[in-house]
Amino acid sequence: MTVKDMAQISIFAVLTAAGARLMVPVPIVPFTMQTLICMLSGLVLGSRRGAASQALYMFMGLAGIPVFTGGGGLGAVFSPSFGYIVGFIACAWISGRLLEIRRKSGLGVSKGYCLTAALCGAVAVYAAGLVHLYLIMNFWMPGNGMSLFKVLSIGFLSTAGGDVIKAFIAAAIAWRLERTGIFAN
Repeated sequence: MTVKDMAQISIFAVLTAAGARLMVPVPIVPFTMQTLICMLSGLVLGSRRGAASQALYMFMGLAGIPVFTGGGGLGAVFSPSFGYIVGFIACAWISGRLLEIRRKSGLGVSKGYCLTAALCGAVAVYAAGLVHLYLIMNFWMPGNGMSLFKVLSIGFLSTAGGDVIKAFIAAAIAWRLERTGIFAN
């Protein structure tokens, strides 16, 4: 890993932390700009470096640095929204990997393909987040049993529209950066 790689990974980890502060306080699972950053990290850094940036973000928070929306520390694992943070790693990897496959096939990277890759990454965020949210609400927090519909309502329906818009933004930025070659993979 080069110094440039480490710098880019660190920059995206810090951007993800900043994205946690740009939030709309929705109950239980806040709506943040973090998904935009994790989609972008995969799209512009590639699968390995993008996932590494999100893993660095997660480990910073688990080490006690208050980068999560609710602070930091090992106790964050038991917060209802921690699964989304795990999903950030998968999001970056999937988004980046889809673009890597596209490049290797010899086909050009279009805005539409960037959007598809970003949306596939967002699906990973929701998959990890919803599973964790359901388990925490039904098995960790006593007396807070939550139906699957309520979990979907709180953890998906309330934020999915915004994440589709963020995917369009991430795709437009990534496509533009693809043209400049700044983050050549």
